[in-house]
Amino acid sequence: MVDLAVAEAAEEPDEDDDEGFVHPIFRMAPKEDSGSDTLRNYRYQAEVAARTCLAMLTEDNIDYIVCEWHEDFVIAYADGSVELVSVKHRTKRRNPWNVADICKDGGLAHLFDRWRACDGASNVRLRLATNAGLTTGKPGAATLSAMCGPDPEVTAGVDAMAEAVARYFLKIRWKQAYATIPLVPEVSRLADIAVPVGFIDTVKEFFAVLHIDDELPSNRHITDVNLQSLLRPAIATLQREHVDTEATYRALVERIDKANRDEGDRGQLAVYIADPSRVRYNVQVQQRIARRTLYRSTVLEQFVSSFAVVPTFAQGQLPVAAPGGGNLRKKLARGGVPSDQAAHAERLRSAWYVLWEQHRSGLAGDTTELANASLDVVDAAFASRDQAESEAVDGALYGRRMNQLLTQHLVPSNLSTPLPFRVNGQHLRGLAYELCDRCDFYFSEPFDTSEEEAS
Repeated sequence: MVDLAVAEAAEEPDEDDDEGFVHPIFRMAPKEDSGSDTLRNYRYQAEVAARTCLAMLTEDNIDYIVCEWHEDFVIAYADGSVELVSVKHRTKRRNPWNVADICKDGGLAHLFDRWRACDGASNVRLRLATNAGLTTGKPGAATLSAMCGPDPEVTAGVDAMAEAVARYFLKIRWKQAYATIPLVPEVSRLADIAVPVGFIDTVKEFFAVLHIDDELPSNRHITDVNLQSLLRPAIATLQREHVDTEATYRALVERIDKANRDEGDRGQLAVYIADPSRVRYNVQVQQRIARRTLYRSTVLEQFVSSFAVVPTFAQGQLPVAAPGGGNLRKKLARGGVPSDQAAHAERLRSAWYVLWEQHRSGLAGDTTELANASLDVVDAAFASRDQAESEAVDGALYGRRMNQLLTQHLVPSNLSTPLPFRVNGQHLRGLAYELCDRCDFYFSEPFDTSEEEAS
């Protein structure tokens, strides 16, 4: 079996190859699916993807997912592996999957084709996720499932099962153009299909990276199951308060659905197909992946508050004085901010300190979320200072006016990237005062705070 990372390294490098890529599978453009799935199936697919997204909130083994890439979605794991996931819903009126059906309508042939298109890379795993049961007995689909994975439960009869699945794949190939499944002459009986040399062994390798999950909730129950077993426990683990769980779940599914339905790249793909040089295609693939990628922070952005008003201190939360503050006091004094407003600024800085200590998870994402918010806050501070300075007459102090303008500019709706927890304007001003204490901006012309006495 060829490792995809090795195969890619053997190709001629391109200057854009390493930008924005973590897993080698995302260097390869998948085929375009043109199926006529119903809106209900799209919704179900999004809700199955939501299960992985919600798991990202409390588990650190998943880096992100990419929607509609090679399969219904791809899970990128922290260990460098990826898992292609195919979602198949079956109504209650349909029987459990048998081997023939699961190969065709259940999507195993499709998964096999996508896996082979990746050269059977060692860092690629596969999953068929369905709500339907599997037929029992021999050779039932339940037996096939037990033969799959790196540590199969059943090892007897694998050769016969692999031969049967190989013949089903070859039969499916007569009607569906799977490029990695050989095209053999059509015959009337399945047993008469001529199986190419080595193909059965390839199918056995396919079994080793495949997992069949047949215990998903149906489309009637998946919303309630996801809310009760995944979202609400995650909210409790994260110690988030006042989260509207149903609105949050709807927002998450809609965000996934948006990623699933992204059509902005079709024109780019057409250009790629028509252009033999494909010089810019790596950049286009990066852009396409970015529109379909969901991270932990993406999930947190979908959280909806159950309160319209956010208290500065939550119930039962004791105010704690934030450490530091000397630089802030000096800067406020140099800018002419009255002492009572300066004292209020200290209290707001402490309010931000308490909020951040309560909600930061300690994971790497904290740094990114705070960095994004800090950029917006400092931008607002600079805009406030420019306006205040332009309004000042004959070099008069403008810190008091700048402080007033901060109140107008620093509102949660003005953040380009919302924080993953609820904040109000006082919290954002507290963050601004903390950034000022760290010398990110001044309420006057910059000066050396080490040589200034606080008033």
